[in-house]
Amino acid sequence: MAPIKIKFWGVRGSIPTPGPRTIRYGGNTSCVEINFPDLPRFIIDAGSGIRELGKELLTIKDPVKAYIFLSHFHWDHIQGLPFFKAAFKPGNHFVIYGCDEPDVDLTKIISMQMNPIYFPVAVEDMGAKLEFCTINQGSYDVEGVNVQTHFMNHPGYTLGFRFNYMGKSIVYMSDNEPYLQNQQSDNDPESLEAMFEKFVDDKEGRLVDFISGADLLIHDTQYFPEEYEQRITWGHSPYTYTVDLAVKAQVKHLVLFHHDPDHDDDTVDEMARLSRERLTSYNYHIPCHPAREGEVITL
Repeated sequence: MAPIKIKFWGVRGSIPTPGPRTIRYGGNTSCVEINFPDLPRFIIDAGSGIRELGKELLTIKDPVKAYIFLSHFHWDHIQGLPFFKAAFKPGNHFVIYGCDEPDVDLTKIISMQMNPIYFPVAVEDMGAKLEFCTINQGSYDVEGVNVQTHFMNHPGYTLGFRFNYMGKSIVYMSDNEPYLQNQQSDNDPESLEAMFEKFVDDKEGRLVDFISGADLLIHDTQYFPEEYEQRITWGHSPYTYTVDLAVKAQVKHLVLFHHDPDHDDDTVDEMARLSRERLTSYNYHIPCHPAREGEVITL
């Protein structure tokens, strides 16, 4: 069977950071593409990195079909959608998956982003066929790929994704931070709010189970521990937590993701060095490196 290929189009968090300080790892915000053999493309998040992906898709003569999975709707994860040129080409077909917010469904969230107040072109003006599919925490079948979702510890309803296909698994957790305290919910137990809150009952164990044995873990690694102490509840992880999670879940390959906009390339290198040292201290030897724009990982 042909290999699965994972390509990074955007690896930065919070805001794009172009310039000489980020030239090695890249300054575009979150966007990752998975190419499963003989299947439509799977795209995770639509940060500014999706703009370059869209330009590549325009070079394909035949109509393109792809599935876009949005972890959540903070700007750095959707800001590339209005500039995704492939979505303006008639004949192309994109299915967008994401979680509704209370009182605002997925379709409206995307339409609001392209309201004339903020952007001169409406989502209705895109020439491609667009479908919107609401998902929550659960398990879904997409073109024979088992897609599992899990709520992350991040402000708002944020999903992590696990893609299982032909014995291989890829986990993408772009925005996530350590769990510090139990949360209780007084909501209807079947409501979206209750589903979101309930996942923390056995928060660490459930998260480890979700990641367990993954061939590739792409995880938020935005901070050094001292930085994280000043940013608790912002929804991002210090490298120490990311490494510990990878060890607990016995993953086979760890990619450090969602680089802080204030970290230059040398700082990202230092975080990677410390992460590898921590893995070695556990006597756990796996590939571990920062995500880099343009990089392709083959499984």
